[in-house]
Amino acid sequence: MIGAAIRKDVQLLLRDRGRLLSLFFLPVIFMIVFGSMFKFGPDQGAPRPVAMWSARDLTIPLGEGFTAQPMPSADAVRHAVAAGDTIAGLVVPATGPVELVIDLAGPIQVRGPIQGALTAAVMHAMAPPIPMPAMIEVKSPPGVARPLDDISSFQVTVPGNAVLFGFFLAMTVAMTFASERRTGTWKRLLAAPVPRWKALVGTLVPYIVIGCVQLTFLFGLGAFAFGMKVAGSLLGLVVLSFAVVLCAVALGLLFASVGGTEKQIGSTAPVVLLVMGLVGGCMFPRLLMPDFMMKLGHVVPHSWALDGYYDVLVRQGTSLADLAPSIGALLAFAGAFAALGLWRFRFE
Repeated sequence: MIGAAIRKDVQLLLRDRGRLLSLFFLPVIFMIVFGSMFKFGPDQGAPRPVAMWSARDLTIPLGEGFTAQPMPSADAVRHAVAAGDTIAGLVVPATGPVELVIDLAGPIQVRGPIQGALTAAVMHAMAPPIPMPAMIEVKSPPGVARPLDDISSFQVTVPGNAVLFGFFLAMTVAMTFASERRTGTWKRLLAAPVPRWKALVGTLVPYIVIGCVQLTFLFGLGAFAFGMKVAGSLLGLVVLSFAVVLCAVALGLLFASVGGTEKQIGSTAPVVLLVMGLVGGCMFPRLLMPDFMMKLGHVVPHSWALDGYYDVLVRQGTSLADLAPSIGALLAFAGAFAALGLWRFRFE
């Protein structure tokens, strides 16, 4: 029975271009867009221009990540920053302090590092040259593995979009139940000489298979087309992905138990999934969120999935045991969603 259900649902999925688009092709578009926007490591992109004008013979080495853009006057520097042509500017008068021109209304997460780097560059240029030993050595704390070298932005955009669109499988599951109720297929299935739990499992298992195929496709594409690497255990990546699929399918059962008709599910489930993805860090990195939002992210399974993917894809030597907190949290969410869904589910 389960084999026949898998064949039926796969055939229906292949005929539904909208579902294929949302599960397989739309995340690829998002990966390409976000992977091109966010740059870090060797893929950090071109240095950002900094407008500069100086009334004295002073060279300010801006360092890695910035390039000086000479301007004819101090007002030209200010105008370039105000117009958005450069991220910041430096005005060096004949006497007095150097003026750092930057939009103070910008978010501190963006503005702060730029201010700090340019302030350090100015202080280094204006301070007398005194040879000193290195005062800072950058190291990871104990218990935190080193990241991979030479990783691209797709190392984080691939799992982010895989989790976001992987959970859209929940809406597909819920829509299937609503459609089968509307067409009478569910009643005929209940009339068959099989236990009700088998009918329910037979409807859910195909989507576990589809979810596994979806994540295999997305991570395979990330590895072979976008250069994504696996820093840790491949087995850990597989088990973590399976936990994500189970959680998404269980959430779909919950949607089906409270959603009602296809129209009701179609109007509420996407909003819930997008909010969960936003809070969980799929569309905006949680590391850049305020402390309250970072903690709030753990109320949705997306953040736990992304934490696990970040460890196994970026940190060297991550084992299956290291992923246990993320996998355990996803299975706990799956169990809670399934329990609530079964409690509310109406067979008739």
